[in-house]
Amino acid sequence: MRVLWVVNLLVPRGEAVGDPARATFGGWVSTMLAQLAAQPDIEVAVALRSPGGVMERRELNGIVHYFIPPGRRDEMDITEADCRAVLADFQPDLLHAEGTEMAYTRRFLGAWPGPNIVSLQGVLHGYEPYEYGGLHIDELLTSMRPARMVVGAALAASKRLRFRPRLKLEAQSIGLAKNIIGRTEWDRAHAFALNPDAPYFTVHRILRPVFYESGWSLEGAERHSIFIGNAAQARKGAHFALRAVAQLKRHYPDIRLYVAGLAPEELGGLKNRIGYPAYLGGLIRELGIADRVTFTGVLSAAQMAERMRKSHVFVLPSLIENSPNSLGEAMILGAPVVSAYTGGAPDMAEPNREALFYRADDAALLAWKLKRIFESDALAQSLSAAARKRALKTHDPADNRDRLLAAYRAVLEAT
Repeated sequence: MRVLWVVNLLVPRGEAVGDPARATFGGWVSTMLAQLAAQPDIEVAVALRSPGGVMERRELNGIVHYFIPPGRRDEMDITEADCRAVLADFQPDLLHAEGTEMAYTRRFLGAWPGPNIVSLQGVLHGYEPYEYGGLHIDELLTSMRPARMVVGAALAASKRLRFRPRLKLEAQSIGLAKNIIGRTEWDRAHAFALNPDAPYFTVHRILRPVFYESGWSLEGAERHSIFIGNAAQARKGAHFALRAVAQLKRHYPDIRLYVAGLAPEELGGLKNRIGYPAYLGGLIRELGIADRVTFTGVLSAAQMAERMRKSHVFVLPSLIENSPNSLGEAMILGAPVVSAYTGGAPDMAEPNREALFYRADDAALLAWKLKRIFESDALAQSLSAAARKRALKTHDPADNRDRLLAAYRAVLEAT
């Protein structure tokens, strides 16, 4: 079986995608490709965008890599000639597209007439109503506070000029899917809305190896510390976590929020200086919690795992998610979880047993759920044990590899 993966990652030339220890983004791609490459009856190749003037073919870690230069007019695309050259060179039995929101994916799906299967990441059509993260753009624009007005304008412009054009690409890619892989009832519903006739297969993600190692313990955790794994976009909901911390600071003067990524003032680029990161920086000052918030910088897999182990609680404050890897990683370590009840997150943990859930835009309820864990070591430890047990099963490498291979075989047998 010859399978070509089309991956929506921009990777430096010569860097193996099948190296999960180095992956900071898209780690599920690396881990699954590594599993497939170890199977004797499958030959796998991966096509990805990479800076450079010409296409290169290299074999790294048992996987054929095609490093394809991005298009000159659209860095999210490649040329038709390079696309067809990859297909002609590898001659796959099956095309597997990972992600759906870029012109690059649509180009491969349109050029390949044979069997295909498309793996959903997020579904932008489902994300679209939440792109502002519950912030009221009209209120920002009319606030008479220049900084807030600029943020509102930047968010509105980003959604109109950057986000919405990707909706058309996503609809076209999912429409070209002959088979779909997903993980949650939420993505299955949206797959049905966009392509009701495509067969659907459930295959969960294999997480980065370091998260399967030693787990969380209360003794090793910093009391009253909270960790969130992403504050890059408004829909990730970091502003609600900040408001919850501000509320709890009176009761827990030592409370600390750790946020993965660079601090707003460390980010470059006009978008960051006037957009959502600027809003977060202003909100931190307004709430008076600058001494309670620490931005960790970009974390490797090992650093992310260590930060989760040292945190009293992991919080997923997003207003929308499909099957967030950070939630799975926290659960497999056994870190107590408080998660927004949104998208596919409820499919990943049983409420009140494996995680505590709250309405995504309710900072007061988030604060209350955090207080419950801070006040009860028994609750923290029971959530930890149940979550770890669930996640070790959900993200079992061999099981999910076999699920994917079974999906491949079913697709090829039906052709």
